[in-house]
Amino acid sequence: MHKTILWLVPLITVLALISALAGLFLPGGEGPFTFTSLRGHDVEMFGRGLYQYDTLLVGAALRGTDAVTLLVSLPLLVLFFRKARRGSQNAALALLGVLFYFLYKGASLTFSAAFNVLFLVYTALFSASLFAVIIAMATFDLASLAKRVQPGFPHRGTAFFLFIAGFGTLLIWLSEVIPPTLAGRAPEIIGTYTTLFTHGFDSAVITPAAVIAGVCLLQRNPLGYLLAAPMLILCALIGAVVIGQTIVQTQVGLVFPPQIYIGMIGTWIVMGAFAIGLTVSFFRNLSAN
Repeated sequence: MHKTILWLVPLITVLALISALAGLFLPGGEGPFTFTSLRGHDVEMFGRGLYQYDTLLVGAALRGTDAVTLLVSLPLLVLFFRKARRGSQNAALALLGVLFYFLYKGASLTFSAAFNVLFLVYTALFSASLFAVIIAMATFDLASLAKRVQPGFPHRGTAFFLFIAGFGTLLIWLSEVIPPTLAGRAPEIIGTYTTLFTHGFDSAVITPAAVIAGVCLLQRNPLGYLLAAPMLILCALIGAVVIGQTIVQTQVGLVFPPQIYIGMIGTWIVMGAFAIGLTVSFFRNLSAN
């Protein structure tokens, strides 16, 4: 393991822990209130704690994400980091996947959450995760990684899933952007924000990464193994995040139409479940060293 990772991961752990605890427990705000956006829409705001200046939809989602970070993602980060330090190559690859999650979370908080007192913590988390991912990826010997792949490795199944996850994510977000754009207005989901960070980031980064990983797997290109594992783990964690977000959103009184629960929320959860199964299969068919 590169020596830089030895101090970046503990830094990420501390920053993510501060962020999650503050998001869940920091007091403040007088409760939900209505705010008129720059586009003239009346938007209900979260009005509580760290996310009091985020919309009710986003503030509740951020708290749900913090709960999953605290209960699932951080323990996995610590677990895989400890095993990777002991020399486990599989743990190092799994660690890369969890680092992808914190890169995603750090970028989301830095660029899409309403400004709050933890802005510099978010920025540091984004920076540390970004360079940890870059350095970690550079330490892998692709030829050695390919030699550890067993004959029963699910190349086609994993590639097919990555195509569905990548293009499915793109289509979901396009369905929220294209109709209002063609109608000459901004999407309602934009609320008080100036742009749709998640839609843009997923479409520009996550979808291409998933598709490239899938293509490389079909071609038996070693890069596919390096990309596929983190994408599967990220997808699995996002499935857990969607569950956490939905629970908190329900607690604050947000009720969505049945088609949203089935078509959008349900899709993310199902993809997360499939990602867990494929992740287990991935590492079962990858020799330890």
